[in-house]
Amino acid sequence: MTGYNWQAESVIVDALADALLAGDGPAAARAVEAVTDPGASARIWGRAHLIVLWTELAGKD
Repeated sequence: MTGYNWQAESVIVDALADALLAGDGPAAARAVEAVTDPGASARIWGRAHLIVLWTELAGKD
């Protein structure tokens, strides 16, 4: 992934959060395998972490 694209990042964040919530490590790795930019990686992992944390605290929607 090159450049800054919120839409593409959002798709990756959703896939990563879903995989983390399901406990599926291989799917989490596949979700982020195309991310090579350190800044994008930090944003994606941070956003996915917030989703996982929120789900743990508040429950699923």
